[in-house]
Amino acid sequence: MDRSTKLELLQRSLGLRHKLKVHDSMGKPDTHEEIALSSLARWELEDELNAIEEILRDSRLENVAEKRELILKKGIKKKPKK
Repeated sequence: MDRSTKLELLQRSLGLRHKLKVHDSMGKPDTHEEIALSSLARWELEDELNAIEEILRDSRLENVAEKRELILKKGIKKKPKK
């Protein structure tokens, strides 16, 4: 996954987190219908956020595996002292 796609996913996840906070700050629903609608709206946001987090987690796991293999093959590159 390229850097720009990761950036877009991170930005979307931040937006979803904000929407969930706004959702939490709204008044509590009064009727069963309002509770159901509110729950469905929240679940949609949570499901999208979970999907994005899963995609990013998988990408990071792949990146860690690549870094691990590189370190095992070439060792750790030491930064020169200033």
